[in-house]
Amino acid sequence: MEKSFNRSVRIAQELQKKIAIIIQYSLQDPRIKGIITVSAVQVSKDLSHAQVFISFLSSQDSLKIKKYLMILNQASGYIRKLLCNKIRLRIMPNIIFYHDNSLLKGNYISTILNNLDKNNETKLYHE
Repeated sequence: MEKSFNRSVRIAQELQKKIAIIIQYSLQDPRIKGIITVSAVQVSKDLSHAQVFISFLSSQDSLKIKKYLMILNQASGYIRKLLCNKIRLRIMPNIIFYHDNSLLKGNYISTILNNLDKNNETKLYHE
């Protein structure tokens, strides 16, 4: 019988929780304004690299998003150091932050579907 959760998935989930707490409470960078959400973490099989997907709820400007990602990637060493204190792992993965725009895509698709629904209702009403 195969395990439903392997070690890398469990570590990714734990990293997601801890990184979200660190960004929210321990990272005191005045250049980062707004709410930052850690939407997903993908860890390599050898646990040496972690891709952290971040969504920004306050800004949709691509320049600000690139700036925030640059700031977070520069602070990844500090975040990694704090993670070492919170999680006991033999190898703490290198952290790379990426923008997760799935929320924007979901809103866009939802808007299109709502417009299609409204167009269908008006066509049925006029017939």
